[in-house]
Amino acid sequence: MPIDGLLLNKLIREAQIFEGEKIRNIYQPVNDEVLLQLQSGFLLFVLKNPSYLIKLESKPNMPDTPQNFSMFLRKRIKNAKIIKIEQLGLDRIGYIELSVIDETFELRNYKLYFELMGRNSNILLIDEENKIMDALKKGVSPKRSIMPGAKYIPFYKREYINILENENLYDLNQPFMGFSKISKNLFYEYIEKYDYISFVSEFLDNLNVYTFEYNGKKEILAFKPVNFKYDEFQNPSEGLLNFFELQSMNSRFLELKKRLEKTVIKEIEKYERLYKKLKNEEKEIREIPDLEKKGRLLQAYLYQFKEKTDFVVVEDWETGEKIKINLNPLKTPNENLQVIFKKVHKLKSKEIHLKERIKITKKMIDYLYQLWQSIDFVEDIETLMEIKEEMIQEKILQDKTKNKRRKRSNSKPYEFEFNGFKIFVGKNNIQNDKITREADREDIWMHAQGIPGAHVIIKTNKKEVPMEVLLFGAKLAAKYSKGRYSSKVSVDYTMKKHVWKPKGSKPGMVLYNNFKTLYVEPI
Repeated sequence: MPIDGLLLNKLIREAQIFEGEKIRNIYQPVNDEVLLQLQSGFLLFVLKNPSYLIKLESKPNMPDTPQNFSMFLRKRIKNAKIIKIEQLGLDRIGYIELSVIDETFELRNYKLYFELMGRNSNILLIDEENKIMDALKKGVSPKRSIMPGAKYIPFYKREYINILENENLYDLNQPFMGFSKISKNLFYEYIEKYDYISFVSEFLDNLNVYTFEYNGKKEILAFKPVNFKYDEFQNPSEGLLNFFELQSMNSRFLELKKRLEKTVIKEIEKYERLYKKLKNEEKEIREIPDLEKKGRLLQAYLYQFKEKTDFVVVEDWETGEKIKINLNPLKTPNENLQVIFKKVHKLKSKEIHLKERIKITKKMIDYLYQLWQSIDFVEDIETLMEIKEEMIQEKILQDKTKNKRRKRSNSKPYEFEFNGFKIFVGKNNIQNDKITREADREDIWMHAQGIPGAHVIIKTNKKEVPMEVLLFGAKLAAKYSKGRYSSKVSVDYTMKKHVWKPKGSKPGMVLYNNFKTLYVEPI
């Protein structure tokens, strides 16, 4: 449900506590948000859908470089005194009246209008002549111009009825000001159970807001939803924060997950292109013996060929066969011989490093697929932040907070209990390393064979692990692997003492031996 005019009324009344205070600073946390820092708190305007204003006790994270609109507002209204904060009727529009001494030491009176209308939301600074000084979103439409110097016309329909000022409310066809469809329906339920006078009295008497379930969705309302179970909050900002908390975390989680996944896929594509290139070079390396032989034969029979030609045919003295040697017709046979020797030397020099590069690149691809699998499986923001931290450490993701101390996440692995045995499953590479490193030597370590997946640890407590427990652990390893949709997955298991991490290996990457294999269906 969008934030309607009734809820905005209570948010504005709550914000009126800032009247008489000065604006200490102005920020833009993101492009469509404006934050006023006041003497006793913060006032945040969110200018996207849903749009609202909210009173905050502490400052949210800010970008290092201020954006243009916040810089303009700082120049014009920093240190301005708030005279009053008002709503226009019950609509989703209001203003903050300001008084400030400008750079010429003249007293100026401005109005900072906020239009909180979903995707059409805006915030504008208006001068004493009711002209637009600047706006977050500029544009021209048939009804009005939002450009500096234009006369400001509020996006406000005066003909709509303000229910706080009009008692003739029983005609359902009347256009009410500031109502959403849901709040209008619930308003009629309220006055049917009680009456209009009670509604107005209760509405104006407090700032309470209510969250409740409506058609399977969580909604927020500025008055009591009489036929629903609800949670009551004594101030609207607290209720709004509660209402948006899950939505905000989900949005942040999905946005970060998508960004990390996109980055990893891009890295996989890059390294797979490199791997393909190296494998093609490896094919050239296999040609060294043949190329050397042709070089020796051409050298032996060089005295027979003086003219430029595109090929020569010579006899292989080892087999007696005729060998055709293709040449560059623009070069002499002797020059072609030098080209062959140079190519052989170059390929032999490359051979020394090529195998190691192929090995390193293959390991990187395996690691990236493991990382991708971890991102795909992640279910909570804490684990996702650990993956982000890992990607920064591995130089896959750029660290934009080099000079800031990052708060380390401390998420926990999945924990299961089966027939008296505890089983841990890593949610990401950092956890995979941690649970494997901290396992006892006799604990059972499990992993899906040959595919990206989680490490699984069965805590043995030095007891023999029954087959049904091993099978359950194997099913978990299959479930939390790339093979989770397969009908059968091969899962290797061994004691932790047979698992080791090679020096310099990537997070989550280990080697193991003395293992057995189970074939299971994922849970």
